[in-house]
Amino acid sequence: MTILIRNCSYLVQSPTCVSQNVDLLIQRNRIAQVGTNLPAPADAEILDGQDCVVMPGFTNAHSHLYQNLMKGISKGIPLVPWCNEVLFPNIGAMRQVITKNGQRLPYLWTVLSAIEMIKGGITSCINMDTIFPSIIHGWNDIGFRGILAYTLSNKWVPEELRSSESAMKDQMMDFIAEHHHPDGLTTVFPAPSTLFLCTDDFLQWAGKVAVDNHLGMQIHISETADEVSDQVRDTGRTPVEYLEHLGILNNSLSAVHCVHCNHHDLQLLALTGAQVVHCPKSNMKLSDGIAPIVQMRQMGITVGLATDGCASNDLLDMWEEMRTAVMLARVSNNDANALQPVDAFKMATIDAAQVAHIDAGEIYPGKLADVIVVDTQAAHLAPFHDLDLFNMLVFCAKSSDVRDTIINGEIVMRNHVLTKVDEAAIKSEIKTIDEKISGFRQDLHYSAT
Repeated sequence: MTILIRNCSYLVQSPTCVSQNVDLLIQRNRIAQVGTNLPAPADAEILDGQDCVVMPGFTNAHSHLYQNLMKGISKGIPLVPWCNEVLFPNIGAMRQVITKNGQRLPYLWTVLSAIEMIKGGITSCINMDTIFPSIIHGWNDIGFRGILAYTLSNKWVPEELRSSESAMKDQMMDFIAEHHHPDGLTTVFPAPSTLFLCTDDFLQWAGKVAVDNHLGMQIHISETADEVSDQVRDTGRTPVEYLEHLGILNNSLSAVHCVHCNHHDLQLLALTGAQVVHCPKSNMKLSDGIAPIVQMRQMGITVGLATDGCASNDLLDMWEEMRTAVMLARVSNNDANALQPVDAFKMATIDAAQVAHIDAGEIYPGKLADVIVVDTQAAHLAPFHDLDLFNMLVFCAKSSDVRDTIINGEIVMRNHVLTKVDEAAIKSEIKTIDEKISGFRQDLHYSAT
């Protein structure tokens, strides 16, 4: 497919390069050319960029898309009670629906999540989930770039909610062989959920798979103060130190949360090239704490931005995450200059794409054509001051301002309308299945130990 975006009022090529009144040419799945008065190829789809900001799509560097069915049901409780009272009963209910009705449910939660993300300018995400092939089929059907981080755990999680260790290993390797397509829309990561959910040898196996197969790897680390104190009590090491002890702290790894990290932890992250994923709204909702992202970035650690799952956030909205990241950093450091809008924008684009191991997040020839067109004509963007474009985007823009979304060189939303799936039909089907989930959920009770 060839796409020409004419007369872009603003073209954000990167956080350090904004061009005005230029054209953008996309050929097949890559950025081809930026310039003025570019000739239109005969087969080109033409989009109008007048009064718009054309920019890289966001990468949501960590989520759990099955939690899209848990919006608005979480009480004000911290992480472990939240797992027992909210997360596990819902997972159990969904498993019962899948057992009775097949893999339609994972397909639906995947497509529904992708609809929300596409409409808000997210063009790719890392989804820490189980390996249902229907997840991959959903991403391909809607045209979304998905990284499936296969959740691994062999302890703590109730046994009835997880497969055996040997089954997980075999299934993940088969899934990688079938669905890891770096030149296409879908890739696969191993994703041990966290230290206290996996034995040491299981963690080291996952790390070896990642390195040997040139994959990313993702893990939740140092999310709560209790997690850190328990790890120190049991091993004499913090969670980050224990990752380094196991030999899996390296540039393949993205460590999600890192809320409770000391200076030595940060030094290890910087030294090894491991990346961090910051989920500010989720951390606030679960009262986990505030990750020291300002210090991380000062030390050269790559920090990608993410929403986390909807059970601990409720929205897959990177505009809100950027705003929250900036304001949370400022108030926690008592410094209005602690984090700038342009920094948050970089965390949501270039840095998050690095975490996802995809060649996106910037608009330069040769880069993947994951691009969004943001209309600047809404009342909340008027008057549109371009003295600092990133101030306007991060503090004022909303998901609803995204007019067009292009993923892998294909227009998947045009004029706010999805081009590849029937949004109304998906939402209607989800509503029917959710009634079944609610029925099962009422009778389920779990206690993780």
